[in-house]
Amino acid sequence: MAAQSSPPAAAQGHAQENQLVTFYLGNEEFGFDIMSVQEIIRQPVLSRIPMAPEYVEGIANLRGTVLPVIDTRSRFGMKREEDTDRTRVLVVDVDGVKTGLRVDSVRQVTRIQSSDVEPPPAVIKNGLNSGYLEGVVKLEGGKRIIMSLAPGAITKVDLGGAVLETLRSEHAELRAGGLGRQELGAAAQAITQVVSFKLGEEEFAFPMERVREILRVQRPSEVPDTPEHFLGILTVRGVILPVIDLRILLGLPAQSADVRAAVGAARESYERWLAALAAYAQDRSAPNPGLVGAEALRTWVADFTTSSQALMETLSAVRIANDKVLRGYQQLRAADARAARELFDAELAPFAHEALRQLAVFDSQVIENIREDQRLVVVQAEGAQLALLVDKVREVLNVPTDLIDPPPRLGKAADRGEIRGVARLNAGKRLIMLLDADHLEEVQGLDLLHAAGGMMASSENGRGEAGRSTARGAAVGERQFVTFRLADGEYGIPINEIQEIDRSSKMTRIPKSAAYVDGVTNLRGEVIPVINARRRFSLPAKEADERTRVIIIDVNGSKTGLLVDSVREVLNLSQADIAPPPASIASGIEQRYISGIGKVDGGKRMVVLLNVAKVVHGDA
Repeated sequence: MAAQSSPPAAAQGHAQENQLVTFYLGNEEFGFDIMSVQEIIRQPVLSRIPMAPEYVEGIANLRGTVLPVIDTRSRFGMKREEDTDRTRVLVVDVDGVKTGLRVDSVRQVTRIQSSDVEPPPAVIKNGLNSGYLEGVVKLEGGKRIIMSLAPGAITKVDLGGAVLETLRSEHAELRAGGLGRQELGAAAQAITQVVSFKLGEEEFAFPMERVREILRVQRPSEVPDTPEHFLGILTVRGVILPVIDLRILLGLPAQSADVRAAVGAARESYERWLAALAAYAQDRSAPNPGLVGAEALRTWVADFTTSSQALMETLSAVRIANDKVLRGYQQLRAADARAARELFDAELAPFAHEALRQLAVFDSQVIENIREDQRLVVVQAEGAQLALLVDKVREVLNVPTDLIDPPPRLGKAADRGEIRGVARLNAGKRLIMLLDADHLEEVQGLDLLHAAGGMMASSENGRGEAGRSTARGAAVGERQFVTFRLADGEYGIPINEIQEIDRSSKMTRIPKSAAYVDGVTNLRGEVIPVINARRRFSLPAKEADERTRVIIIDVNGSKTGLLVDSVREVLNLSQADIAPPPASIASGIEQRYISGIGKVDGGKRMVVLLNVAKVVHGDA
């Protein structure tokens, strides 16, 4: 698929959505339009090219195609850095010509709106050639800046006649002997572009066209009485996303459980070895256990990788204590029987128990810190967008279609249609299971997911789009309400009047404002007044806690936050289940604020439905 450099979204004269593959050079974040990025690979083996510009690293064999690789740092006049385990090469395609761009690390696929993009400024940061820059993307209220690059300008290289001759001969050599004809044919055929990720030791992927973005993990708002795999809902740029643990959905243990099981096994093995070593130190006629336990622990610590600073610091403490045990063992082995006992008691045992203590600390830290490694892959399913929790996003791949086999019908996931195929890479040594986003949504069986995923809050879509999206979740003749708790009562607001639901954040008090107004808060650059629902309804005050939420509602284009004790669920009510407000209200709030009473479970549960306009504006 040949992709051409396209003008920045801001210059195209109408609102549209683009996706950028973003990456880092030093502390700066850059991005290419996703249509120009063919795949992302690790640093390949390179052949140097005589007389090539210094920023041309060399050429690589990419499935029978000669791939020139440019060091992007050198191209931008930045200091070249040594490769790390995060170094990647972005394979970009401009007018059918592929070029590799070496970068420090790849961040994620990011969705942007045309309104997020500004033309390049007159003075380019760090001396970056303005011809390389398509636009500047401002996200998160300007806190995150991405420089959107023009791949055509960056990959344009005047190689000269001698270099071109080298490329031609190298290409001929590759075609003659580098790859078989069948492999070359596969590389030239139709491809499926996927985003791959890890769940435990297995690799999975979604088609690129279904992946909307990849996010760092945030704590979602919990929803009661939902399945184990449903972690809650999360607001991202006005869209309320259902957050699903993909491991649990596919019948795998949670990642934290996997890691803790591995820690438990390492501790048990180490304790058995330590007991055998103690017996050997006390009685030289006992079997010598050697270094097997300490070496196994050292290998396990070295192989475990994580982005969590807390976990890495604890593992460092494990390694230091265990290394002292390893050194002490050599002394113990050379000592006589009496000295061996003293050495074990005075040095080896304390350091070994310190290693075990630090492993216990690590075990206690896993649940809280392992999510620094995880990511949320936001995919578009047929009914709504879903945020899927995965262990680690790996890379963007172009998979030849004829290397994708139908799934074996040997497991529940395949039988339900969640797995659409298996990709065979590296001559079958690397298998990737391709998932079907639509079937993932079907197995939820939750109206809540459809409704929550349909609540849109972006200013581009407005309330009309919100109403259309959420209508999928309710049957004909039904109305949907988001219900919440205040003291002992349950209340409801029509879902089409809700923009989003956020956690309580810092408020700025407004002098001489009404007593029930807590203040104003900054919601992505927009100042929103927040009403304390308890004070509005003259209920006893309550300190905010982790369940406190702010419901952002829109009345005639005016946004207001309503501070509530907790959000419960999205509720479907038929018109027959909604009674007019009685003259005598037992809920303790004034009748003018109530539009009706929702009857659930044949009237066993009563929900007070609010007139939002009256709550916000009173009788005005």
